Amino acid sequence: MRILSIIKIDPVPAKREEILRILYSIKGPVLAIGACVDCHICEEERGEGMIIYLEQWQGWEAFMRHLRSDIYGRILEAIELSREMPDVSFYEVSAVKGMDLLNAVRNEKAAE
Repeated sequence: MRILSIIKIDPVPAKREEILRILYSIKGPVLAIGACVDCHICEEERGEGMIIYLEQWQGWEAFMRHLRSDIYGRILEAIELSREMPDVSFYEVSAVKGMDLLNAVRNEKAAE
C-alpha cells in the first residue's frame, strides 16, 4: 500500500520564492526518511501559477509520523502562504501500474 500526498498551493506573488525555498529546503530531508519513496516540487510554467508538492510513502504508519514531524511543520508554513485555501489530498494507492500497462493498451489498440 502506497500513500500519495498532493498539495496544490496558489502562491501570493510576493511569497512565491519563499514557498519554493521552504519546499526545496525540506526535499532532501524528506527523501532521507527511509519510508519516503519519492518527493517532487512542480511549478506551472507561466508566471505566478500553482506550485504542486508531491510525496509518495510506503505506508500509513510512516506517513503519520511524518505528518507529526517538524519537517512537516515547514510544509505547513509554506502552505500558509497560499493566496487561497490550498488543495491538500492524500490517496491510498493499492496498485501501481507503469509502462507495462501503457504498452499493453497501446499494443491492443495497434492490433485493432
